[in-house]
Amino acid sequence: MSPYPDTSVDFVADMMLESLHLWNEIDVGSLVQLEADLIDHNTRVLTRGYLYEVLAKTDLSPCHPMFVVQSELTDELIQLHPGLICNYLENPHEIYHA
Repeated sequence: MSPYPDTSVDFVADMMLESLHLWNEIDVGSLVQLEADLIDHNTRVLTRGYLYEVLAKTDLSPCHPMFVVQSELTDELIQLHPGLICNYLENPHEIYHA
C-alpha cells in the first residue's frame, strides 16, 4: 500500500488545474499544436505538429474546458481538450511550451 494514498487524486487535480490554466491563458485566434494525432472513430481528425487556430472556447463545466479548432483533414469543427496541446503561439514571434 502506498504511503501517500491520495497521490492519484492529487495527480488528477493537478492535471485539471493545468488544463484550466491553459484554457484561460490561450485566447481565441491563438495557434495551437497537438502532442499527438487526434483519432475519432478510427479516423485521424487532427494532426500532430500542425498549427490550428483556436476559433472558440467552450466551458460546459469547470472540469470540462475545450477549444474549438477546424480539422485540415475533414473541415469539421473539433473540440480539443487543453491537455492535448503541447505548444501554442499567441503572436508570430513567440512560442509557449505547455
